[in-house]
Amino acid sequence: MRTWPLLAGLGCGLVAFLPARLALPAPPLAASAVSGSLWRAELADAQAGGLALGSIGLAAQPAALLKGRLEWQLAGNVSGTMWRSAAAQGADGLTGRITGTALPGLPVRSIDLAGVALALDGAGRCQAASGQMTASLASAIAGQASLTGSPACDGAALLLPLASGDGRLRLDLTVQPGRWQARASIAGASPAEMVALTAAGFRADGAALSHVQEGKW
Repeated sequence: MRTWPLLAGLGCGLVAFLPARLALPAPPLAASAVSGSLWRAELADAQAGGLALGSIGLAAQPAALLKGRLEWQLAGNVSGTMWRSAAAQGADGLTGRITGTALPGLPVRSIDLAGVALALDGAGRCQAASGQMTASLASAIAGQASLTGSPACDGAALLLPLASGDGRLRLDLTVQPGRWQARASIAGASPAEMVALTAAGFRADGAALSHVQEGKW
């Protein structure tokens, strides 16, 4: 009868000190290097779905084991929690500012997260998403300096529709298992902006200019 508590304690101890890279949330979270254990880890140059998070620290939350999942508290530019279970993974309450990143087709100074949450199944398909994101541009385009939107699921894809207050500037970012697509659309650009945007790869799309970029992660 006393064997089971001993085995359970031994198992928890072994899990806590496994290399972090063996059980941290799978893509879209990635890093150039992962060090530490499942108990406490450091991610260098972390990225999530193509967004640069910088170096972040992860501290395991033992109580989450009672819910049948591994969970980490984030420390760094972004706070909140990330979790992983046998059949799903995700994040809750992501709040903070990301700098030094880029959104395809647009010059971004920073991205602010407010209560962002998402859940993906084992294959990386979107199950739930909520919260708010605001992208501040490094320079105004068509008189607009920021875009705001809320993440949502569009079938299996994670969709982030960002738009300026007047709707003239839009960026629709779609993340699917293994790949992503970004579509930027700008209406009302000045003649000088149109020249610069065309040189950057934007093309006429009705009364607007648009740019589509795709990639893999």
